[in-house]
Amino acid sequence: MVDRKIIVDQLRRLKFGTGLLNQGELRELPDIIHEGEEISELANGWYEGGVALLIATDERMLLVDKKPFNFLRVEDLRFDMINEIDYNHRLMGASITISTGSKTLRFNSFDQRRLRHLISLVQSHMSSSKKQQSESADTQQQHLEAINQQLQQYLIAQHQHLQQQLSKSEQTDFALPKPNAELADYLFAQQLLEQYKRDGGVLPSQQPAPNPVVQAEQIAQDARNEIFGRVYNQSAVTPLRVNTDNPAQPFTGLEVNPLRIAYSRLPMMLRNRKFGRPLLHGSAGQTSSQQSAITTY
Repeated sequence: MVDRKIIVDQLRRLKFGTGLLNQGELRELPDIIHEGEEISELANGWYEGGVALLIATDERMLLVDKKPFNFLRVEDLRFDMINEIDYNHRLMGASITISTGSKTLRFNSFDQRRLRHLISLVQSHMSSSKKQQSESADTQQQHLEAINQQLQQYLIAQHQHLQQQLSKSEQTDFALPKPNAELADYLFAQQLLEQYKRDGGVLPSQQPAPNPVVQAEQIAQDARNEIFGRVYNQSAVTPLRVNTDNPAQPFTGLEVNPLRIAYSRLPMMLRNRKFGRPLLHGSAGQTSSQQSAITTY
């Protein structure tokens, strides 16, 4: 809070008269103005909310509106927040439009001289603020460049130091320690295990428990393979045929073992001879040469 006497002295220096329209706003200035802040210009006028007082200081721009029953409105516009200022001069009065990006302020006043002088001061402060920002940005850029140069020098020094250390180690014929045979075998086994896991393999400890039904089916499949050949797959059985282009090539389809078939027919033949029943020959598709060979056997 600023002493009221300081505000009065600043108003006298600006030759600003106090009237009935701005008594409420002037009484609020000691609570609004900061310590060390100086009023540069001010003007009476009106905006969309009613009669108000527009003030320009060396730090910011203020709009003060004091209504009866202690209704107060204060808008604080910093110079770096202002994007655009439009000034319109007429025969009776003048108006300004201030854009800050998020909001727009339109202010009218009959005191053309003070309003124009106020806008000139605001533009001067805006230019100085922009200049300070650009200078600070340049200073920061120079500081970053200096840090970058120091970092490059440090990296070069580190690289040279590493090169010297490597050259010294080569001259002293430095040899790395080798692990013993057991440790080497263990490390090799761990490497194979990791490779097996990466390839999608499942460890025995991670495999699910065997299913009894699946085991029974596997035993039956093994029995069929034992009787009929290598692999028995009833859905994949194809008629036997000979490759005419290359007769030496083996048969394709289901492989038949004649000796196994003869062993399977032997119990039936013995039973038929005992009871005097006629022999049961093969299916309709079986040739007579195959039937005679079985009977003779």
